[in-house]
Amino acid sequence: MRKLLLCVTIYYFGTEGKNCTYSSVYPELQAPTKIRFQKGLAQKFVQPSGSGVDLGFFSLDELSNPSGEVFPLVIYAEALPSPEEGHQAINSTRAQITLAVIEKHNSDFQVKVVKQILWSDGEKYELQEIYGIVNSTEADVPDADDGDMGKECVICLTEPRDTAVFPCRHLCMCSECAKTLRFQTDKCPICRQPVEKLMEIKVRSTEP
Repeated sequence: MRKLLLCVTIYYFGTEGKNCTYSSVYPELQAPTKIRFQKGLAQKFVQPSGSGVDLGFFSLDELSNPSGEVFPLVIYAEALPSPEEGHQAINSTRAQITLAVIEKHNSDFQVKVVKQILWSDGEKYELQEIYGIVNSTEADVPDADDGDMGKECVICLTEPRDTAVFPCRHLCMCSECAKTLRFQTDKCPICRQPVEKLMEIKVRSTEP
């Protein structure tokens, strides 16, 4: 079986290039360092001292807002062939890219994720959160009231919800009620936004 190594590279003010590669628009301020993880689980990423940038060079507006295709912070995690197998760790075919901004709260800087991208075998996918994929809470399903809580379909209140509404991404109905909804209205039952498409998602139960 082919062994892979996980490497993480941090780009400040990163921009996308060919084949989902990234580089900094200010190369004179930072030389991106590729950090390899050791084998094992539950490891914490720590960027080497001296490999970051002084955020004081930039205004809060520059840090907290993407400028076109330039993001203040890009976290590039890639799977590379293990060197001991004779493969050169070049041109990863699998990577997860997190595009983020940096916001200041009181005296601390905090990272806010804007977009996540998956690059796999020459194909690019944008990852999106599905609201309601776990047991619903007010934070999990925006704009839901107390009557919309729980694992059941918000329409029939009996069958488990397994159908998501797009583009709002609310997982709120069972497949049968979703089929009926298509003939009655074009609004999401949670947030009332227009429905462009429905997607059935089978959620694996954690119960024994």
